[in-house]
Amino acid sequence: MSYPRFRYIAPQSVKEAVEILHIAREKGEKAKVLAGGTDLMVQLRDRSEIPDLVVDISRIPVLQRIERMGSDIRIGPMVTHAMLAASDLVREYVGVVSEAARTVGSPQIRNLGTLGGNIVNASPAADTIPALVVLEAKLVLTGPDGEREMAITDFFKGPYETVIEADELLTGVIVPLPPPSGRAVFLKLARRKALAIARMNLACMLYYNRQREVFEWVRLCIGSSTPRPVRMTSAEKALEGKTFSDEVLQNAGAAAAEQMVQLSGLRSSTAYKKPVVGDFVMRAVRMAVEKG
Repeated sequence: MSYPRFRYIAPQSVKEAVEILHIAREKGEKAKVLAGGTDLMVQLRDRSEIPDLVVDISRIPVLQRIERMGSDIRIGPMVTHAMLAASDLVREYVGVVSEAARTVGSPQIRNLGTLGGNIVNASPAADTIPALVVLEAKLVLTGPDGEREMAITDFFKGPYETVIEADELLTGVIVPLPPPSGRAVFLKLARRKALAIARMNLACMLYYNRQREVFEWVRLCIGSSTPRPVRMTSAEKALEGKTFSDEVLQNAGAAAAEQMVQLSGLRSSTAYKKPVVGDFVMRAVRMAVEKG
């Protein structure tokens, strides 16, 4: 198997990588960033992507860190799914990210695939993204004019489309520490139990006040169901201020299913996905309440 010819550069710093990408953009060259390579190598093999230049950022140490910074956890884009799953810091404070990372592909994929690659590739089936959405994560993009920060939901334009510029790098994922009262759940539906791309995934974080017997706040995000990652705000509103009951759960599931259809339109998969979305929401909310 032969790969298309391209130039290969492995910068040693973020500044050097951005400069290389900026020069390539000015020259009209097509540059691709190589992180874990689990997506790019397939594209190169299939010749669906034929770049002029591959910029390998795997040797930049600052992009491989997981650290607490005040009231946030900052995760570098070169952190692998295996590192996320194993990190005591991630498990303790933002465990739903660890749960999501453990479901990604095979052990080999988890050892190579990176959080940054999962985000920038913008697959609707990406497992880590719903978890980051309910945690209200922010992304740091670095380009020739410096850094810019944005909510993760503002990063995606559609399936496999983002707002990142050709001479920008994703250099950090900032995850605010959630309230200690919150309980989170990650669910994944696939054709088999392992080594499968999600047909649907869901992250849920909520606080059910047992003294008042009401949902104080709820955050829900469903993957593989909408053109880009969004909060299921209709389902959240159907729960907040309500008492836990089968009827309330059913109303929330129905609201999420309707929002999914509004965002995605009627498609061949709608008949299958609509009831599954409702059931998924009810199951996740019940599990999260039972955790607390």
